[in-house]
Amino acid sequence: MVVNKFDLELLIATNEELETYVSSVLSQVEQWLMTQTINQVVLVIVSKETKKTLERWVFDVKALEPPPGAPPKPDSEVQAEVRSMLAGIRGTNSMLSDIQEPALCNILAYIADDGQDAAADGWEDTHTHAIEMDSATEVKLKKASTSVHQIQATVVYRDD
Repeated sequence: MVVNKFDLELLIATNEELETYVSSVLSQVEQWLMTQTINQVVLVIVSKETKKTLERWVFDVKALEPPPGAPPKPDSEVQAEVRSMLAGIRGTNSMLSDIQEPALCNILAYIADDGQDAAADGWEDTHTHAIEMDSATEVKLKKASTSVHQIQATVVYRDD
């Protein structure tokens, strides 16, 4: 399904299971953002058959300390940065290989080691799903920031 968000036409998944999974994950990520304990969110696309990581989307999260008394960043400016980041993500379609095999997606979250037990929130340790750089390409996308967070997006994908 195509929707218009931030003045961009974006494809949205209509798989109910996937929507439930992503909503659950994003709910937890939102809590970690509010407590500034999350450092990175990673979306990996993995071959169902070979278990090889095909794409690895990294969203580095940096907590910002605004100067005392500084006004919040205007919503219009935040939305413009998000729109630019989404346009960059959408633009990667021309570079990425067309995945023809059945694939799975997984979302990884990296949180600060502050004694918080992520397993208690239903998360478990897993491997990084890294892609060997000798067989991959890395593309850094534009940053987006609010008054309290900055996000840097990067995609690494297999060349083979």
